[in-house]
Amino acid sequence: MDNTRLAHLVASIGSLNGYGSSIAQTKKALDTGNVQYLKQGTEDSNIFKDAVAGIDAIKEIGFNEDGIIAVNKAFVNSEEEDPILPGHLRNTLYNTDDNIAITVDEHSQKAYIPKGIVTREDLKKIVDNFKNSKQTRFDGLRVFAQLSKLQPFQDGNKRTALIAANAALDIWSDEHYLVLPFNDLDKAEFSINLMRYYDAKTPDKENEYLKRMNSFLPGFNELNYNKSIEKAKSLKNVKTKPLFRDKKVKTQKADYSDLDNSLFNHSRGIHH
Repeated sequence: MDNTRLAHLVASIGSLNGYGSSIAQTKKALDTGNVQYLKQGTEDSNIFKDAVAGIDAIKEIGFNEDGIIAVNKAFVNSEEEDPILPGHLRNTLYNTDDNIAITVDEHSQKAYIPKGIVTREDLKKIVDNFKNSKQTRFDGLRVFAQLSKLQPFQDGNKRTALIAANAALDIWSDEHYLVLPFNDLDKAEFSINLMRYYDAKTPDKENEYLKRMNSFLPGFNELNYNKSIEKAKSLKNVKTKPLFRDKKVKTQKADYSDLDNSLFNHSRGIHH
């Protein structure tokens, strides 16, 4: 197993929850089995443990409904980021913790609300659609997008979806992992189009945004893998300024006030 490549996947999974450790730090943790090499004072060690456990779970079971559930069920290390009931399929009729809404604009005035009751049949449909496809990397990306949009679990849905998409492609041997953009601008474009995919009402629109998402995925070659573990140029003596500046606005109570507004973090549940 090439831990440099696996480190890319683990860091990509973690990026969905603000994982801040570098590829080199992640590789060192994989090489040694010791999370002390990760960025300290953060949730990184817990997100790392979740990612590794989720990958191991679906590698053992395979890409099917049970495998997808097993991934989410393995997310037990982070009190802040993990579901209250790991592996539990949401049912809003019986559990208020299963209520989820995802903001699709920066001011939380519009939200995507996924179906309230998720069943194994919903997962099976996604699995069967992939198995009946040409099983290309684009089809693997579709698995990620479909599971993310379905939001089958209370939390950790995009992390679950990315691990499941890699399992669908069965690339544990060649290790050409499906990972999300590492470049911040590409990541922003990818995330925006994922939000558009959530909001899409027709298969044609979904496919349009899926193609846009695909255009921002990183390519795979040994040069990229090797360069990615080199140390970034120090900005210690350089004056840095943000591209966008936060505007000070008056705060007011909104319908989705306790949602996470970040494009890069997973959705949070609304508790009624």
